[in-house]
Amino acid sequence: MHYHLRMKHSPLVLPILLLLCFSVHAQTKAPDDGTVKDGVYYNSYFNLSFTYPKDWVVYDKTVNDRIQQRTIEEAAKTGNPVQQKDIYSLLAVTRHPRGTPGIPVNPAVFVAAERVPGKPNGKDYLLDLRSVRQKTGRPPLLNEPVEFRVAGLQFFRDDYGYDVNTVSVRNSLFVHVEKGYALIFSFTAGDQKTVEEMAKSMETILPWGKGGNRP
Repeated sequence: MHYHLRMKHSPLVLPILLLLCFSVHAQTKAPDDGTVKDGVYYNSYFNLSFTYPKDWVVYDKTVNDRIQQRTIEEAAKTGNPVQQKDIYSLLAVTRHPRGTPGIPVNPAVFVAAERVPGKPNGKDYLLDLRSVRQKTGRPPLLNEPVEFRVAGLQFFRDDYGYDVNTVSVRNSLFVHVEKGYALIFSFTAGDQKTVEEMAKSMETILPWGKGGNRP
């Protein structure tokens, strides 16, 4: 009798176990599910790859964590506090090693993700950011964010120019909103020409798995 009862109900066990396993997997996946290999950054959460400038210095997770914490602290100062789970530092690369002497602005590429529920596209995110940056003396250079499409994704771009301790800084931001997060590519240098050269790397963005094998 007991044997027949077990046989009757046992077919349900496997589907339940599979459901539990895949549910756990889905819950643990996060925007920072990425890796770097051979000059390419791969992100499985956003399903894309990005080739950063050749021979640039890639910062390890320890530095990324410090950048992430500082971003959270700066957000708190502006009256817009965020939680650890709301913002992720995904990739940070610079042309020269940190602390290289004689370089006022070390050209840098920074990729991050920030939770932005309710914002349908990157333009909305950038317009909100404008109001924050203008309060700190960082006016935008464009009349409004402009659309940029690559790999079937809709990004919006906004540019800034400002001085830090008499040093000129130029910054270009590309933002795409997906899965409730703003995916942000930031390019910073001391002059606009260098920023434009760096920003060309946006054209290397590819859907995951295309243009090369998975890492």
